[in-house]
Amino acid sequence: METGLDERFLVGVYRTSAVLWAVGAGVFGGLGRESIALGWTIGSGASVGLLRGIEWTVRRFFVPGRMISNRDFIKILAVKLIIIVPFVVGIVLLGGRSFGFIAGFCAGLVLTQSVIVLKVLGAILSER
Repeated sequence: METGLDERFLVGVYRTSAVLWAVGAGVFGGLGRESIALGWTIGSGASVGLLRGIEWTVRRFFVPGRMISNRDFIKILAVKLIIIVPFVVGIVLLGGRSFGFIAGFCAGLVLTQSVIVLKVLGAILSER
C-alpha cells in the first residue's frame, strides 16, 4: 500500500543520524567523556528507535483506504507510553547523578529531529 512516505528522505535521515552518532561518540570518547558518549549513544538510539516506531505506525495504520478507529488509536498511544515511560525512568535512574550522561542523552534524543529539520532547510535553500 502507498503511504506517501518519501523513502529516500527517510533512508537519508537514518544514514545521516548514524554518521552524526559516530562523530559525536568519537568526539566525546576521544575527549575522555565516556559518560557523555554513553548518554549520547543511548539517546541517539532512542531517537532513531522512536522515528522507526513512528514510521512503522504510519505504514501500518495511517494508509489511504484504512480508517483507524478511536480504539486502535488509544491502543497505539498506550503501547507507546508503556514502552517510553519505563525507558525514560531507567535512563534517569542510570545516569541521574551524572550531568554529562543526562546532557548527552538529551542531545542524542533530539538527533533525528535535528537531522530532519536541517535536511528540510537544506532542500528549501537548494531550491532557491
